Amino acid sequence: MPQMTCMLPLIAAAALIPSLAGAASIKEKTTYFAVHGATLAELDRDLGRSGPYISQTGLRHPGATEVAFGGKVTYKRVAEGCAVDRVDLSLRLDVTLPKWTPPRAASPQTRLVWQTLERDIHRHEKRHAAIAKNWLKRMESAVRNLRTERDCRDMQSMVNTVTTRYLAGHQHAQIEFDTIEGREVNMRLRRALARAVGR
Repeated sequence: MPQMTCMLPLIAAAALIPSLAGAASIKEKTTYFAVHGATLAELDRDLGRSGPYISQTGLRHPGATEVAFGGKVTYKRVAEGCAVDRVDLSLRLDVTLPKWTPPRAASPQTRLVWQTLERDIHRHEKRHAAIAKNWLKRMESAVRNLRTERDCRDMQSMVNTVTTRYLAGHQHAQIEFDTIEGREVNMRLRRALARAVGR
């Protein structure tokens, strides 16, 4: 169940006066879409019709996490040249998850399978969000710890190079997670169902 990723470029601005270092801000929003049906086949069909559309795959999926990085980096003149001053990075996470209200006709087995699937979808999207938060923290630390450059133009160029590298690393980590999850989904759901039945 891959996520949709949107990268916003970091805005770099030169500053000649010192300022306090900022902290990364994270905004999260969860939206639910209704799923209808009384049987597993009906639920599967409706997920395929109603799930969020992922442009990277050209398909609809049971859930999605849209990731958007942004922010601003300012600089200060120092004796050695120019250094990073303030780092204000941001992350927006828009999670889309399914919600099913079981009709009376839904069997106990259908309800159990859905609950198992729903938990797995939630876990999957939560992991996508955790990956993004981890890379935000890593990118912020890398930018803050950059060495001084001879002038602010060089400093800005270095910041752009580093943030581009970390954004690419984040994208790779998300794709790698989806690849592993895709290979293991059937086995994982079977284990989860076995645990649910054994309660």
